[in-house]
Amino acid sequence: MNRKELGKLGEKYAVDYLKSNNYEIIEINYRCRYGEIDIIAKERNTLVFVEVKTRSSDAFGMGLEAVDLNKRRKIKQVALYFLNNYHRPV
Repeated sequence: MNRKELGKLGEKYAVDYLKSNNYEIIEINYRCRYGEIDIIAKERNTLVFVEVKTRSSDAFGMGLEAVDLNKRRKIKQVALYFLNNYHRPV
């Protein structure tokens, strides 16, 4: 399995997990001029922005370690753009 296939599988597992825990999936692979967020979901009146990191092993560290400061800033920028353009009640 190549990296792209592994990433898609990880996103599918994440979506399935969120749905099984009563999250409503709003967007998958949301893209804008600032970047991309893997999953945007809603639980009750809270929007959740999800970055999925799938590893075939932990030899290169855990997924959380892959979300560095720059990636967190990018996620925040995309999330703010989404919120400014999201016109449905939360």
